[in-house]
Amino acid sequence: MGIRILPDELINQIAAGEVIEKPAYVIKELIENSIDAKATEIDIMIRDGGKSEIIVADNGEGIFKKDLELSLKRHATSKLSENHLNNVDFLGFRGEALPSIASISNLKIESFKYKGDEGWGINVNNNKISDIFPSSRILGTKVSVFDLFKLVPARLKFLKGNQGENFHSQQVVKRLALSNYNIAFKLKIDERVVLDLPREDNPSEALEKRIVDILGKEFLENSIKLKNQKFFGEHPILINAYIGLPTLNKANHSSQYLFVNGRPIQDRVLSSVIKFAYSSTLPRGRHPMYCIFLEVPNFFVDVNVHPTKLEVRFRDYPLVKSLIISSIQSSMNQEIRKSANINLEHNLKSISKRQFENFEPNNNQALFNHLDLKPQVKNNLDDWEKMNGEVSIDKNNYPLGSAIYQFNKNYILSISSSGIILIDQHAAHERIVMEKMKDGMSKNNIEKQMLLVPIIIDLDNTQLETLNENVNILENLGFKIEEFGKNSVLIREIPSLLEKEHIKDIILNFCEDINITGLPVDFQEKINLIIANICCHRSIRSGRSLSLDEMNALLREMESTPNSGQCNHGRPTSITLSLEQIEKLFQRS
Repeated sequence: MGIRILPDELINQIAAGEVIEKPAYVIKELIENSIDAKATEIDIMIRDGGKSEIIVADNGEGIFKKDLELSLKRHATSKLSENHLNNVDFLGFRGEALPSIASISNLKIESFKYKGDEGWGINVNNNKISDIFPSSRILGTKVSVFDLFKLVPARLKFLKGNQGENFHSQQVVKRLALSNYNIAFKLKIDERVVLDLPREDNPSEALEKRIVDILGKEFLENSIKLKNQKFFGEHPILINAYIGLPTLNKANHSSQYLFVNGRPIQDRVLSSVIKFAYSSTLPRGRHPMYCIFLEVPNFFVDVNVHPTKLEVRFRDYPLVKSLIISSIQSSMNQEIRKSANINLEHNLKSISKRQFENFEPNNNQALFNHLDLKPQVKNNLDDWEKMNGEVSIDKNNYPLGSAIYQFNKNYILSISSSGIILIDQHAAHERIVMEKMKDGMSKNNIEKQMLLVPIIIDLDNTQLETLNENVNILENLGFKIEEFGKNSVLIREIPSLLEKEHIKDIILNFCEDINITGLPVDFQEKINLIIANICCHRSIRSGRSLSLDEMNALLREMESTPNSGQCNHGRPTSITLSLEQIEKLFQRS
């Protein structure tokens, strides 16, 4: 067969395969068009995971009647002028979105351009463009997509279930809403409103309000706000970010938001750079939460890397990497130092003369004999004696010793006859809770508590579908869950090991983890995975201050718990530094 030019219909379908992989990408392209049209309100509606119907309506500038048909031609755009590919300041610029969508589905566009004029519409059915017809549209543009992938049905096999596709669509809307807080967004899934984000006009407060709406109040309260810049010649490269403390982390990447000039980015290189910046502070297998905005000159960045426009290239990558790493690490170090100073002051006030008198020569005191600390302790006893909060250290020679200090609101320092022991409080408690739940399940005797006041949890369609499909797992763990209205559930019973105030977060995280990572096929593996995740969310948080009594109670629980040397994710829960090792470090032996 000789060389021939492919028909336009097939060319468009091939191109669509690069741009439109799933319903979420349709939503992304249409919302970006609305933003470029200077819309201040954008409404999105999804049915059947986006496969049956997607509607995006805005109050933007609209499309000229004469341009409606032209908008369905490949590489037709009003956004990019000649020879300006290196200076792109719109979200869209290729002119591929609408023709790509039209080549694989049925499409309807209705738009209104000027006051005093009337709205106009155009249809594409089975790749055939209709004549332009009058529309009742009186503001902006409305694009309706029906029967996505109808003309390329093989694509449907690669889509996830409705709950998975809905989750991805929500993430797209959240990303675009975070960087466009001056725009109101409303997302409806199967007639239920799952996101309703009002427009924020006050720039000084708008971003933080939008962050709370999307990432939650807890993130804002446990994040560091940072601003920094470096220069490329005379041009500033800016970073404006809210970075979550290492103690506020997740098992997945769902709460990581990165933007370059307002464009949502999912770039592996930049993600790796941010991960590296956290590497010395984050537990293994956990992921940070952040919202990072990079502002660079348009000529400095190439957004024309991939049809999805989710990757970028910089003229000076080392400069960008250096800015991100130095900004995150310096801000984190300042926060840790501040936290450590506050925590040290608190703990010193709880130390009394009695604590030091209770150290036995053959036990804890042996560690101090080589460090020549006695004179310093003696000189300060009078001051300590005046302070409140006496806590005695037990004289028993426990394997994990006696706790004397908590630092970085995460690690417990303990002294035993074997040396100094460091305990990760979150990892240790995580294992304790998990072993108790596993033991209860093996004996078919998980203790439950009936709630006097049931917990009502509102869910979006995706979360509700996920919960209904896996409710038997939670019931095996001691939950009693009932439907309550259209998109709510009622929690009547919970495992006794869990606290009521944690239940909502546990259920929401349960749904989120499944949507992102899925579950194994084997039922017991499912049970073990869910128990591990529940215990992670239930356990003592990194970042929580503990009293000496609480620390020692945790150590005693560890000593009586199987497998307490590792957390549920395989990390060590404690590290021992023997007296011999200490002396070697100080070159005494």
